[in-house]
Amino acid sequence: MYRRKNVLGVVTVLVMLMLALPFVALAQEAPPISDGSQTSETAEPAPTQAPPAFQQGFAPTYSVRATREGLVGKKTANGYRIPERAWFVALPSWKVLSSQGGNEFQVRVTYKDKSVVLPVWDVGPWNTNDEYWTPERRFYRDLPIGMPMAQAAVDFNYNSGLDMFGRRVTIGNGIDIADGAFWDGLGMKRNDWVKVTFLWMGLDPGPDGLVDSSAANFAYPPGTVIIDNGAAGYNSSAKVEWYDNYCGLNGKHDWTIGTNDPAGSENVASWETNLNQIGYYEVMAFIPPCGKIATRQAIYRINNNGDEREVWVDQSLQSGRWASLGIYNMNPGFSKVTLTDITGDRGEGVRFDAVMWVPRYDNMPPVTWIQEVAPMDGGAVYVKWAGNDDVSGIMSYDVQYHVNGGEWIDWQMGTGANEALFSPPGPGAYEFRARATDWMQKVGTWDVDPITIKGIVIP
Repeated sequence: MYRRKNVLGVVTVLVMLMLALPFVALAQEAPPISDGSQTSETAEPAPTQAPPAFQQGFAPTYSVRATREGLVGKKTANGYRIPERAWFVALPSWKVLSSQGGNEFQVRVTYKDKSVVLPVWDVGPWNTNDEYWTPERRFYRDLPIGMPMAQAAVDFNYNSGLDMFGRRVTIGNGIDIADGAFWDGLGMKRNDWVKVTFLWMGLDPGPDGLVDSSAANFAYPPGTVIIDNGAAGYNSSAKVEWYDNYCGLNGKHDWTIGTNDPAGSENVASWETNLNQIGYYEVMAFIPPCGKIATRQAIYRINNNGDEREVWVDQSLQSGRWASLGIYNMNPGFSKVTLTDITGDRGEGVRFDAVMWVPRYDNMPPVTWIQEVAPMDGGAVYVKWAGNDDVSGIMSYDVQYHVNGGEWIDWQMGTGANEALFSPPGPGAYEFRARATDWMQKVGTWDVDPITIKGIVIP
């Protein structure tokens, strides 16, 4: 249920400003997040080596749909011949494939009262490039962490409902579980939701220590600024009225009905703070998980010392989560986020809850991939590459090629471009790979998995 509230002028409420301590200090306890339940509303690549855990503490756990992988007698991506009642899982990325018989990458899978640890010996389901469990996922970065692309394809028609190969996704699963583990280890009788803990990313919490990261963030880095609706720093106005609903950060949020006609706009709210440190900040908006169906095209405006950027957010997709509005290199001083009832759609709910500024530190080098290799008239080859970085952004790219599996040869080095025409020196099978350097001078690796390199045969 929701109730209507009349608003005249500006509403202000309490601000949560955490101390600007070093990032390595203990994280602060999060405000409570209500879900509204108190009301009536609910050629094969070689396996890679496991990276060191990049967080102190427990490995993250996400709730995902699981399906049974049969395929008895077939080979997995690492060459394992599947016997009856096998024990392993498949995840949709070549990046986390263990060696044959190896345990470099393992997950804990928990279903009801049963929990087992299983190695990752196959790649799938559906996609092979979806590291949905990490903030450093290379593809589908507009999706929430913990949401597989296949799930978004089914639930939200993401990518027009297709996987990376153009197939219609019929089950939004994020993990395949081999027969033995599915039936005997977990006691599963049908495809269902499970909790998956990604053990290479931290300590194993065990079956009794799981905290599902899918639901919300439970702790924030020191230096985080959180402004909730109704606190000092939050200002709202309405020509007629606001509605409110009892779920969200600290148990309540404001909302209104969206319009795609600027002349019909009636509601506006802003969240303002003064940052006292220079650095990178990720600006995030919490999207409460209850109420009228949320807009898929909310328009946030982020202003830092007069420099403004517009960001569109699918509030329906991000429901119950912190939605990223981007990472910005901010100077000390004024920062403001504004949201109105003007949306890209019409008649859906626009939810106004908390906004936060989170300090970010550039810890990871950028990742890159070759996007396209295509023949052109006259014998040239069009090559396009891309990449992303965790915080500071990509400064430049290096691109190499080789012929018939020979030595790699420098081609485009230190370039700011992301495409070029290549003139083949002769016939052969050409492959291209890329790496990048970010603005903090961190250099990525030369990646050679089948998702990040592409080739062409020149007759």
